[in-house]
Amino acid sequence: MEYKIVNREEIYKGRIVNVFLDDVELPSGAVAKREIVLHHREGVGILPVDNDGGIFLVRQYRHPLLQHVLEIPAGISEQGEDPAACAARELEEEIGYKANKLTFLVSANNTVGVSDDRIHIYVAENLVKTAQNLDEDEFLEIEKYSLADCEKMIANGEIIDSKTILAIYGYKLMARE
Repeated sequence: MEYKIVNREEIYKGRIVNVFLDDVELPSGAVAKREIVLHHREGVGILPVDNDGGIFLVRQYRHPLLQHVLEIPAGISEQGEDPAACAARELEEEIGYKANKLTFLVSANNTVGVSDDRIHIYVAENLVKTAQNLDEDEFLEIEKYSLADCEKMIANGEIIDSKTILAIYGYKLMARE
């Protein structure tokens, strides 16, 4: 099946994303409009696990949802930054820990219907306490839960963030192997 962009109009240019309105020729020959969000850089998410199996999550305000959300530490890579280096940096910035063991878990595209948003998820273990270094516009609370508690919070709708759900279930599978 062939899909062809016959026209692309940039309708917003931001510092993190650009938004486009595409006219796409469908396999039937008809033309359809598609709104898409293209990101400038990829993201990372980190599932920090302490030596007792405790999982650190952060609770922070997410404006599109107008609520605080419980999620794994995460961030956007700097231009040309390796995802693992970004994960190590974001882990320390957000929760004040370095990982002596950083294991790649999975890469995923979050909203394939409208965006090229891609995230690389890591598990951080053998944690060493350092110092938190939040950006000036970051305000978050650090919380710690067991894997079982995380699964319960997913089931009852307390954890709604897709990268966090993916990280928790991916970690559970990894730990089983």
